[in-house]
Amino acid sequence: MRGEPYIVKQLLQKARDAALLAVEFYNKPAVSFKSEGYITMMCIAWTSLFHAYFLKNKVKPYYRKKNSGQKRPRFEQITENLPNGKVIKENRWWELQECIKQYFKNDTRHPVRKNLEFFIPLRNMIVHRHLPELDDSIFGECQALLINFNNFIEQYFDKKYSIKNSLSFSLQLAQSPKNFIEATKDELKNKDASKIVEYIKSYRSSLTTEQFESPEYSFKAVLIQVKNHESKHALALKFINEKDLTEKQKEQLKNIGIVLVKEKQMKIDGVPENYSLTYHDLISELKKEIPSLKRNKEFYDRKKEILKNFPNLKHTRSLDPNNPKSPKKDYYDPKIIDEFKKLYNT
Repeated sequence: MRGEPYIVKQLLQKARDAALLAVEFYNKPAVSFKSEGYITMMCIAWTSLFHAYFLKNKVKPYYRKKNSGQKRPRFEQITENLPNGKVIKENRWWELQECIKQYFKNDTRHPVRKNLEFFIPLRNMIVHRHLPELDDSIFGECQALLINFNNFIEQYFDKKYSIKNSLSFSLQLAQSPKNFIEATKDELKNKDASKIVEYIKSYRSSLTTEQFESPEYSFKAVLIQVKNHESKHALALKFINEKDLTEKQKEQLKNIGIVLVKEKQMKIDGVPENYSLTYHDLISELKKEIPSLKRNKEFYDRKKEILKNFPNLKHTRSLDPNNPKSPKKDYYDPKIIDEFKKLYNT
């Protein structure tokens, strides 16, 4: 991350470490109540990631003093008295809820925001309880929390800092989990879980259909056992895209209660939908279409020529619209690939 302030690098590394520890904790078979440790570490990960994002964009993520009467902002401080009599003072950093508020602003309906806000009260409620039965019932929200975290890194930082290359599928035993949210009142009373279940039901009921069905709020999947593949070297597990299925196969899945999710481009605030390629996406697609392509002077000259003739093929977005000095990021219309092909094929 060349050029980033050291504190941003530190916070990003802390965020990645916390997220990987959260997954490691969740996947440990010896841990019976997985959600507690996972949610706690993911809240730390998201908080550090937001802090890195704000500092990257020249925003100080500290609570300001109210009515200080000063032109320059003054910040609240936390004071620690040391045994040797010395006093340490440090600015009070934004907590996760404040980071969410500052990042999403007035967009209170965003499914990623709803997913994050689901976990803050839940984290505080489960910290004094042992409820391993809860794990399966909130798995969808937990999985979305991780996917959204990785998407945020790839959107605002560099894809090489993505955590998905460090993770793999955990081994599973074939069983159908029990939905603890639908447990009887006596079961909930015995487990001291009635308030938690009431909170989860109330929160989910407050969501719109679009929010609840969004994979950014809760990621759901169905694992279907199949016979061994004909190829001895085929992967044992793979994801099937909706567009790769025949109409007959889609109907068969629908008949057993499986609703497919169609692939959808993630919409980024302030970027028109047709600008769907980041610079890294563009290079990846160009290498597929033009295997001999090299990012040399010829490439950059041709890119400059294309954008000079067709400036509408690129959209530049400020990462923080409220900050005139904010870094910027370019997005490209997929049509630019055809223009590259014309130049390289002549």
